[in-house]
Amino acid sequence: MSAPFQDYLKLLREVGRLLEQLAGLAQQKADVVRRDDLLGLDDVLKQEQALGLNLRGMELRRLKLVPQLGLEGVPLSGLTSKCPPELKDEARQVVGDLTDSYRIYRSSADMARNTLELNLHQIEKFVAANGGDPKDLDMSVGSGYAAPDKEPPRSMKTDFRA
Repeated sequence: MSAPFQDYLKLLREVGRLLEQLAGLAQQKADVVRRDDLLGLDDVLKQEQALGLNLRGMELRRLKLVPQLGLEGVPLSGLTSKCPPELKDEARQVVGDLTDSYRIYRSSADMARNTLELNLHQIEKFVAANGGDPKDLDMSVGSGYAAPDKEPPRSMKTDFRA
């Protein structure tokens, strides 16, 4: 019974390491945003996306292990009470480390999000100050590579049948 629990603890350690990497990327993201480095931001976002896929794979592995261990509905904080006695100390350490890693990641991600939001607000103010309409900056629609949804003026249209 302790072998599946050891696998589960190993998986939780991997999740903790991945969260630490994500925290580092969140700090990098805030740095590149402060430097107005769009190419650097793109690179960080690609790395985040790759780590997110790894995290998803770990979640799938976790979902397979949980029923085997009888841990359905057991929060992380209750893991030590459900593991074999010989692994309680190790489980307590892993849970503490994972909790710390998550807390650090959350803090870094919040800081990066706040930095991005601040810079987006500054962009909106700049556009408004220069006579543009910040509503035209609808940044929620995606990457900006889509065709515009507005029709060009009639004088700019060409009738190819003529």
